[in-house]
Amino acid sequence: MARTQPQFDLTVIGAGSGGLAAAITGATLGLRVALVERGRLGGECLWTGCVPSKALLHAAALAQAAREAARWNGSDASAPPLDFQAVIRHVQAARTTIEASENQEALERQGITVVRGAARIAAPGVVAVGERRIRSRHIVIATGSRPAVPALPGLEAAGYLTNETIFDQLSELPARLAVIGGGPVGVELAQAFARLGSRVTVLSRSPRLLPREAQEVSQALQTFLEREGVSILKGVTAQEVVPAAASGTHRVIYQTADGERSEVVADRIVVAIGRRPNVEGLGLTEVGVPVGANGVRVDSYLRTTARGIWACGDASSKYRFTHVAEAEARLIIRNIMFPWIKEKMNYAVVPWTTFTEPEIGRVGCTEQEARARHGSKVTVEHFPISHSDRAVTDAATDGFVKLVLRGQRILGAHIVSPRAGELIQQLALLMRHKLPVSALTMIHTYPTYSYALHQANDAYTISRLSRSRMQRRFYAALRLLARRLPAPG
Repeated sequence: MARTQPQFDLTVIGAGSGGLAAAITGATLGLRVALVERGRLGGECLWTGCVPSKALLHAAALAQAAREAARWNGSDASAPPLDFQAVIRHVQAARTTIEASENQEALERQGITVVRGAARIAAPGVVAVGERRIRSRHIVIATGSRPAVPALPGLEAAGYLTNETIFDQLSELPARLAVIGGGPVGVELAQAFARLGSRVTVLSRSPRLLPREAQEVSQALQTFLEREGVSILKGVTAQEVVPAAASGTHRVIYQTADGERSEVVADRIVVAIGRRPNVEGLGLTEVGVPVGANGVRVDSYLRTTARGIWACGDASSKYRFTHVAEAEARLIIRNIMFPWIKEKMNYAVVPWTTFTEPEIGRVGCTEQEARARHGSKVTVEHFPISHSDRAVTDAATDGFVKLVLRGQRILGAHIVSPRAGELIQQLALLMRHKLPVSALTMIHTYPTYSYALHQANDAYTISRLSRSRMQRRFYAALRLLARRLPAPG
């Protein structure tokens, strides 16, 4: 009996950032691609993550700017609050605009066959969607992740919100908002709603905000948020929620590290404690694909243990960022197209940004991590943003650039500053191509925030010269020689 030939070269399960990147890259290179999605094309980033949250943060920044401008009138009068319905319309408009390039019609114009429904891997090379069987040479699992929700008594009855529901289900600005979780999603939403007019309380189980960041970064962020009226409870554990009764407000009962119990009163509750990979119902166990804490287990080439099955993005990666999902997806396509090269995924240089104001940019390791590996060979340069002329003109002098170095090699960088998300890319580029920190001596436009990187390198160079007796003697000899030489011309 003749073997049935596969209809497609590639079937991608999930149309979020990773899935779209895999499908579009594959189709661009001439592969026959099927893209399966059970929900909205575009995934978490477009509908419930990056896009709506940044649109919300933009509106909140306008509210804050208006509030600060009102103080320039010589009075303490507050600026009028933004119309929350107008804010939500802005968020929805941003999603709709971007969705136009990711909808079914746009994808099909690129040669991608879009299949709607829940997918299950029936066998290697076979994806079942309802009664339909899609046969392909390769399968990419890109099913993303969902918010993790704690098992708190009363939380469900209180009608909690997550990033998946807040942009569609919240129609009025809550007077009091409790945010459970002090990670990037939690602090971004906390600052946004505080600026829009809510009284916000953050309950963080960790003893500091953004526990993946350096201690001084976390402390700086706490200072910024508290200055804007956000209440922060660190090292506390939410125990239960007492849903609204006659008072119309919920009570979040929490316990401190000392075992004391207290409560936060809120009109709405946001849960932002992390994410879980979407790997259930895919038939992975049946086809021999193991699943771990980070989702689908893959090797350095992003292959699973089952032949022809790959995985990328939040469904398999510990780095749950849109840009990492896209990079992983493109690597999978390269490995499918050029199997004799077999490229490994390199996570050595992964930049990321928390989009508070000021922004927080990070790439590479922390000072503590670097010293654990390299000991006394590690040096640190700390450049205050208050020394940046652009920051002075913008009255935005809070923050710093911190470089973690071993000699001329950048091991890590931390930026707390306006435009930090843009600035960190320059340092990531140097790290990616193993360029020395002295490459920052390139001419930077003045006055810009990126000029601060040039200044940080200058400060490091001066500090290095002052520390080295040999270099001091060398430059002293050069100066003496220069004074004895005749003037040029």
